[in-house]
Amino acid sequence: MDLNDYWQENRRFVTTVGAGAVVFLIAKVVLASNFEDDINAKNRVISQRISDLAQPMYSGADLEDARAENEALLAAVDTLNAVSDFAPRPEFQLDATMGSSSNQYLRALARVRDELIPRANRTNLQVDSQLGMPRLSPTRDAEIVRYLEALDVIDTVVGLAVDARVQRVDKIQIRLDPGLNSREGLGAVERTRVTFSLTGSSLALERLLTWTQRPRSGQRVLHIDDVEMVPARSREDEVRLDLTIVIARLTEPVEGEV
Repeated sequence: MDLNDYWQENRRFVTTVGAGAVVFLIAKVVLASNFEDDINAKNRVISQRISDLAQPMYSGADLEDARAENEALLAAVDTLNAVSDFAPRPEFQLDATMGSSSNQYLRALARVRDELIPRANRTNLQVDSQLGMPRLSPTRDAEIVRYLEALDVIDTVVGLAVDARVQRVDKIQIRLDPGLNSREGLGAVERTRVTFSLTGSSLALERLLTWTQRPRSGQRVLHIDDVEMVPARSREDEVRLDLTIVIARLTEPVEGEV
C-alpha cells in the first residue's frame, strides 16, 4: 500500500493525530514561556536542599549547647521536685527502730491530740477530737505513711487556726489518692487531699491563708488545691473557709535526660 492509499483510508485518523500533536506543541510552548522561570526556581531549591542534606546538620558546638541546656532543665526539674514533693516532719515519719508502723501511728496521733486539743480549748477554738483521722486505724504501711503525712498537715493548719483566732474547725476530711489501691496504680504525681471547713472572722481566716503561703519561721508552705470563702449562714460577722491542701508525692522522678 502506497502513501496515497494510506492517506485515503486513514485521512481522519491522521488529521486527528496531527491536530493533537500541534495542540500539544503549542501548549508546551505556552507553559514553558509562562512557568519556565518558576520551574527553574523550584529546581534550584531542590538542588540546594539536596546539597544541604549532604552536609552535617549539627556541629560539635551544637551538641555541647544541647547538653548544657539538658543539664539546666534537669536542675530546674530537681528544684521543682524539691518544692512540690511533700516532706513530712521527722515526728510524722516511720522509723524502723521505733516499733511497728501501727504503734508509731497511734503514738503520733495521741501526741498531736494531747498537745493540740488543749491548746485549741484555751482559745475557745472548737475542733473535733478525731481530727479527721479514720475511726479504724489503718493497718497497711502504705496507708499509714500517708495518714501520718495528713496528720502533719492537720497539726499545722489547726495550729495556725489557733494562732489566727479562728472560731471553729467544722470539718476535716482526708482523701487518699484513688490510685493507691487501684489496679491502674498511681500516675506521675500522687495526691492526698486534706479538706478543712473553718468558720471565723474574715480577718482570722485571711491571716490563716496568708500563713499557709508565707509561713513564719520554722514552718513550710502548704500547697493549696482548692479554696473558697463565703459568708457564714449563722452570723453576719462570720465567714466560712473551705480549704483543701494537697500532699504531693512524685512517683516517677526524672533521671538522665529531659
